[in-house]
Amino acid sequence: MDVAAQLAQRFCDLATEANEAFMENTRIGYLAAAEKAKEAAVAADLGGAHAAECHRLLADCLIRLGNMADAARAACSSLQAARASGNRSFLVMALGVCGAVAKQEPDEMAKAEKESREQERLGGSPSYDGLDLSQEGRIILPTTLADLSRLDLIYYEAAVAICDAALTAAGGRGSAADDDEMRVPSLVLEAEARGDLGLSLHLLRSEGQRGLDLTRQAVVLLRKAVRTPAPAPSPPL
Repeated sequence: MDVAAQLAQRFCDLATEANEAFMENTRIGYLAAAEKAKEAAVAADLGGAHAAECHRLLADCLIRLGNMADAARAACSSLQAARASGNRSFLVMALGVCGAVAKQEPDEMAKAEKESREQERLGGSPSYDGLDLSQEGRIILPTTLADLSRLDLIYYEAAVAICDAALTAAGGRGSAADDDEMRVPSLVLEAEARGDLGLSLHLLRSEGQRGLDLTRQAVVLLRKAVRTPAPAPSPPL
């Protein structure tokens, strides 16, 4: 096995161990998953979707451990990597975890976003593979305390907008064979995005009818996902 293959296998093993530890739903499990996710992120210079998933999982672990400052930075790293991957599914997931951090600690999330954008500015524009997602999922950072309290809503809006744009560009969801996640996020991911936005609107007591409509859309999508035969399993990242 050559070096590249060894590194890829090492990443897959660590990512699997991290997910298994995360599923324990215990503090010890989250701590173990966080360490494995960190190791997987540096196991090889894989970038793109691999890095997006590692940092997203790390952010999820840190949220559950109450370390919101580091969770915000990990969420931003996931967002950066998702754009570079050219995969809208990873971008929707990254925006979702950014929203989850922003819901609890909007000031930490805004601070991490500013740091991330400054790093991007100093490091130059990354090269993008597949779809050019360099501007997709971009949000306008709040400038007032009132807007800051709605930061999670801004991330969730971006995730739903990506789903809508992807469906429009693809001319609808199409057949199962054509439903490439680089083009159109899966039913479950779209349902999560719409559900997150609907719940956020409900909690903010804003746009009540729209929030209800989004929640209903999420339920319809989840029901459809349950009825849709599962695709053949993809090889691990």
